[in-house]
Amino acid sequence: MSRQKAAAVVVFAVVIAMITPSCWNPFSPPTTVPDSLQLQYYNPADSAWKVLKNLEYAYISRDIDRYSACFRDDFEFHLLEVDWGNYWGTEEIDSWWGKDLEEQFHETMFSMVNAIELTLTGTQESPWSGDSTGLSLALPRTFDLKVYTDGGHTTGYRASGSALFICREDSTGEWYVWQWWDQSDV
Repeated sequence: MSRQKAAAVVVFAVVIAMITPSCWNPFSPPTTVPDSLQLQYYNPADSAWKVLKNLEYAYISRDIDRYSACFRDDFEFHLLEVDWGNYWGTEEIDSWWGKDLEEQFHETMFSMVNAIELTLTGTQESPWSGDSTGLSLALPRTFDLKVYTDGGHTTGYRASGSALFICREDSTGEWYVWQWWDQSDV
Protein backbone atom coordinates (compact mmCIF):
# COMPACT_ATOMS: atom_id res chain seq x y z
CA MET A 1 0.00 0.00 0.00
CA SER A 2 1.34 3.43 -0.89
CA ARG A 3 2.01 6.08 1.72
CA GLN A 4 -0.86 8.21 0.39
CA LYS A 5 -3.32 5.29 0.65
CA ALA A 6 -2.06 4.44 4.14
CA ALA A 7 -2.46 8.08 5.24
CA ALA A 8 -5.97 8.18 3.75
CA VAL A 9 -6.93 4.98 5.60
CA VAL A 10 -5.63 6.40 8.91
CA VAL A 11 -7.47 9.71 8.39
CA PHE A 12 -10.65 7.81 7.46
CA ALA A 13 -10.32 5.61 10.59
CA VAL A 14 -9.84 8.68 12.81
CA VAL A 15 -12.88 10.39 11.26
CA ILE A 16 -15.01 7.26 11.76
CA ALA A 17 -13.79 6.94 15.36
CA MET A 18 -14.80 10.53 16.04
CA ILE A 19 -18.21 10.24 14.37
CA THR A 20 -19.26 6.87 15.77
CA PRO A 21 -19.91 7.98 19.38
CA SER A 22 -22.33 10.64 18.15
CA CYS A 23 -24.42 8.19 16.12
CA TRP A 24 -27.75 7.04 17.46
CA ASN A 25 -28.23 3.32 17.91
CA PRO A 26 -31.94 2.41 17.90
CA PHE A 27 -31.14 -0.84 19.71
CA SER A 28 -29.43 0.96 22.56
CA PRO A 29 -31.39 4.14 23.30
CA PRO A 30 -29.89 6.74 25.61
CA THR A 31 -30.84 6.47 29.26
CA THR A 32 -30.83 10.23 29.84
CA VAL A 33 -32.39 13.11 27.98
CA PRO A 34 -29.85 15.00 25.86
CA ASP A 35 -29.28 18.61 26.92
CA SER A 36 -30.87 19.81 23.68
CA LEU A 37 -34.14 18.15 24.71
CA GLN A 38 -34.23 19.40 28.30
CA LEU A 39 -37.36 21.29 29.23
CA GLN A 40 -36.97 25.03 29.03
CA TYR A 41 -38.69 26.51 32.07
CA TYR A 42 -39.83 30.11 31.89
CA ASN A 43 -37.75 32.14 34.29
CA PRO A 44 -39.23 34.48 35.18
CA ALA A 45 -42.79 33.28 34.65
CA ASP A 46 -43.87 36.77 33.66
CA SER A 47 -47.30 35.79 32.34
CA ALA A 48 -50.05 33.45 33.47
CA TRP A 49 -49.67 30.98 30.62
CA LYS A 50 -45.94 30.63 31.39
CA VAL A 51 -46.59 29.47 34.94
CA LEU A 52 -48.92 26.78 33.55
CA LYS A 53 -46.20 25.63 31.14
CA ASN A 54 -43.78 25.49 34.08
CA LEU A 55 -46.33 23.41 36.01
CA GLU A 56 -46.64 21.05 33.05
CA TYR A 57 -42.85 20.77 32.73
CA ALA A 58 -42.46 20.15 36.47
CA TYR A 59 -44.89 17.22 36.24
CA ILE A 60 -43.04 15.73 33.28
CA SER A 61 -39.64 16.09 34.95
CA ARG A 62 -41.06 15.15 38.38
CA ASP A 63 -39.28 18.14 39.87
CA ILE A 64 -40.90 19.02 43.20
CA ASP A 65 -38.93 22.26 43.59
CA ARG A 66 -40.04 23.54 40.18
CA TYR A 67 -43.57 22.35 40.91
CA SER A 68 -43.68 24.19 44.24
CA ALA A 69 -42.39 27.36 42.57
CA CYS A 70 -45.67 27.53 40.63
CA PHE A 71 -47.53 28.36 43.88
CA ARG A 72 -47.34 30.72 46.84
CA ASP A 73 -48.45 30.22 50.43
CA ASP A 74 -52.04 31.28 49.64
CA PHE A 75 -52.54 28.44 47.10
CA GLU A 76 -55.83 26.51 47.13
CA PHE A 77 -56.66 23.27 45.30
CA HIS A 78 -60.45 22.95 45.06
CA LEU A 79 -61.70 19.38 44.88
CA LEU A 80 -64.68 17.83 43.19
CA GLU A 81 -67.43 17.14 45.73
CA VAL A 82 -66.88 13.36 45.44
CA ASP A 83 -63.30 13.91 46.65
CA TRP A 84 -64.16 15.98 49.71
CA GLY A 85 -62.69 14.46 52.85
CA ASN A 86 -60.86 15.09 56.07
CA TYR A 87 -57.44 16.05 54.67
CA TRP A 88 -56.35 18.34 57.49
CA GLY A 89 -57.26 16.02 60.38
CA THR A 90 -59.98 18.29 61.73
CA GLU A 91 -63.60 17.45 62.39
CA GLU A 92 -64.68 19.27 59.23
CA ILE A 93 -64.94 17.91 55.71
CA ASP A 94 -62.47 19.71 53.46
CA SER A 95 -63.43 20.88 49.97
CA TRP A 96 -59.94 22.19 49.24
CA TRP A 97 -56.35 21.98 50.48
CA GLY A 98 -53.40 24.33 50.52
CA LYS A 99 -49.82 24.40 49.34
CA ASP A 100 -48.45 22.15 52.11
CA LEU A 101 -50.68 19.19 51.26
CA GLU A 102 -50.25 19.82 47.53
CA GLU A 103 -46.48 19.56 47.93
CA GLN A 104 -46.72 16.45 50.14
CA PHE A 105 -48.96 14.61 47.68
CA HIS A 106 -46.77 15.45 44.71
CA GLU A 107 -43.46 14.77 46.42
CA THR A 108 -44.75 11.28 47.19
CA MET A 109 -46.12 10.74 43.69
CA PHE A 110 -42.99 12.04 41.93
CA SER A 111 -40.76 9.73 43.97
CA MET A 112 -42.92 6.62 43.49
CA VAL A 113 -43.47 6.61 39.72
CA ASN A 114 -41.17 6.06 36.75
CA ALA A 115 -42.60 8.62 34.34
CA ILE A 116 -45.36 11.19 33.99
CA GLU A 117 -46.92 12.70 30.92
CA LEU A 118 -49.11 15.77 31.32
CA THR A 119 -50.69 17.81 28.58
CA LEU A 120 -52.63 20.97 29.34
CA THR A 121 -54.69 22.11 26.36
CA GLY A 122 -56.22 25.50 25.80
CA THR A 123 -55.26 29.11 25.29
CA GLN A 124 -58.19 31.02 26.78
CA GLU A 125 -57.29 33.62 29.38
CA SER A 126 -59.63 36.23 30.86
CA PRO A 127 -60.03 38.34 33.99
CA TRP A 128 -61.49 36.22 36.77
CA SER A 129 -64.94 37.35 37.85
CA GLY A 130 -64.19 36.38 41.47
CA ASP A 131 -61.58 39.14 41.79
CA SER A 132 -63.07 42.64 41.88
CA THR A 133 -59.64 44.16 41.17
CA GLY A 134 -59.51 42.43 37.78
CA LEU A 135 -55.89 41.44 38.43
CA SER A 136 -56.42 37.66 38.60
CA LEU A 137 -56.74 35.71 35.37
CA ALA A 138 -58.83 32.61 34.74
CA LEU A 139 -57.26 30.00 32.47
CA PRO A 140 -59.58 27.07 31.70
CA ARG A 141 -57.67 24.02 30.49
CA THR A 142 -58.32 20.42 29.62
CA PHE A 143 -55.75 17.99 30.91
CA ASP A 144 -54.53 14.52 30.06
CA LEU A 145 -52.37 12.97 32.77
CA LYS A 146 -50.60 9.62 32.46
CA VAL A 147 -48.64 8.29 35.42
CA TYR A 148 -46.48 5.24 34.72
CA THR A 149 -45.49 2.93 37.54
CA ASP A 150 -43.24 0.72 35.40
CA GLY A 151 -40.20 1.42 33.24
CA GLY A 152 -41.90 0.33 30.03
CA HIS A 153 -44.66 2.93 30.10
CA THR A 154 -47.34 0.25 29.98
CA THR A 155 -48.65 0.14 33.56
CA GLY A 156 -50.04 3.05 35.49
CA TYR A 157 -52.94 5.46 35.75
CA ARG A 158 -54.63 7.95 33.52
CA ALA A 159 -56.81 10.93 34.35
CA SER A 160 -58.31 13.46 32.02
CA GLY A 161 -60.77 16.26 32.37
CA SER A 162 -61.02 19.99 32.89
CA ALA A 163 -59.49 22.40 35.33
CA LEU A 164 -59.72 26.10 35.98
CA PHE A 165 -56.50 27.81 37.00
CA ILE A 166 -56.74 31.20 38.66
CA CYS A 167 -53.40 32.96 38.33
CA ARG A 168 -52.06 36.10 39.98
CA GLU A 169 -48.97 38.20 39.75
CA ASP A 170 -46.84 38.41 42.89
CA SER A 171 -44.91 41.45 44.16
CA THR A 172 -41.86 40.51 42.06
CA GLY A 173 -43.80 40.45 38.79
CA GLU A 174 -43.92 36.66 38.53
CA TRP A 175 -47.19 34.85 37.98
CA TYR A 176 -48.31 31.93 40.11
CA VAL A 177 -51.27 29.57 40.39
CA TRP A 178 -53.41 30.96 43.19
CA GLN A 179 -56.37 28.58 42.85
CA TRP A 180 -56.79 25.33 40.96
CA TRP A 181 -60.35 24.11 40.51
CA ASP A 182 -60.89 20.53 39.39
CA GLN A 183 -63.86 20.69 37.02
CA SER A 184 -63.72 17.15 35.66
CA ASP A 185 -66.78 15.06 34.97
CA VAL A 186 -67.05 12.22 37.43
